Amino acid sequence: MNTQSNGYTVVFSTIMVVVVAAALTLISLGLKDRQQVNIDNEKRQNILKSAGIAIEGKVSEENAQKYGFILEKGSVEDTYNKYVNEDDCFIVDTLGNVVEGKAFEVNTKKDKNKLPVFVVNKNGEKLYVVPLTGNGLWGAIWGYASLKSDFNTINGVVFDHASETPGLGAEMTQLYFCEQFEGRQMYEGNDFLGIMNVYKGNPKNPNDDQDKLHGIDAISGSTLTTKGVQDMVNKSLKAYGAYKNSVQTSAQPVVGEVSDDAQQTTLTNVNE
Repeated sequence: MNTQSNGYTVVFSTIMVVVVAAALTLISLGLKDRQQVNIDNEKRQNILKSAGIAIEGKVSEENAQKYGFILEKGSVEDTYNKYVNEDDCFIVDTLGNVVEGKAFEVNTKKDKNKLPVFVVNKNGEKLYVVPLTGNGLWGAIWGYASLKSDFNTINGVVFDHASETPGLGAEMTQLYFCEQFEGRQMYEGNDFLGIMNVYKGNPKNPNDDQDKLHGIDAISGSTLTTKGVQDMVNKSLKAYGAYKNSVQTSAQPVVGEVSDDAQQTTLTNVNE
C-alpha cells in the first residue's frame, strides 16, 4: 500500500477517529458511576452546609468558629447519614400535597412539580432543607436553604454558580455573604414577603423590622448578581408556600406520608 497516497491518509485518519472515539466512550462509561458518586456527595455537602455542618477541610477551623459550623471528620456519606435519615425526607408538590418518591432522587431541573424537603437533625433541632435554583448575571445559580421548624425563618444558606465573575458575582459563594440570610423570614402571617430589599451598603434603618427580616446587603460591585440571588431565594421558597400553609396550624411542621392502600396524602406529626 502506498502510504503517501491520499487514500491511505483518509483511511488511516478514519480508523484513528473511530478508535479514539471508542476509547473515550469506554472511559466515559467507566467513570460514570464515579462521577455520579461525586455529584451525590457534593449535594450531600451542600445540604449539610446550609444547616451549619461541614466536613473538616471544606471549611477552615477559623471560619467554623466565626460562622458557627459543626466540623465533622468522617466521610461525606457517613456524616450525611449521621444527620439525615432518608425516611424522614419527603417530597411535596406545588399544591402542598405530599407525594411519593425519594427526596434525594428528585431532579429539580426536570421535575418542576416535585419539591424535595431534606430533614436535618442537628443537636436535637429539626431543620428543613430545600433546594434553590435561579439565574445570575451570566448563567445559572443554585443552592440550598435550611429553614427553622416554622418553615419560615432561614437558618442558613449555601450558594453556587456556573459563570459569575470572579471577585464580583462569584462572591455569592462566600460565607460572609451567605451569613446575612440567617434569621431572614419569608412570611408575615400568611403574606409572602421574602427578601424585599437589596441594599448597596448598610441598610438605611438597621433596626427596622423590614430591614432585619427582609433585607440583605448587595455584593460590592455586583448588584445584578445579588438581585438574581434575591429572585432565586424568593421564587424557590415561595413554591413551598402551599405546603407551609397546609401545616401552619400545627404546633410543629409535619412530615407527609403517602398511604399505600388509598394512595392519598396524609399528614403525621414528626414527633409521632
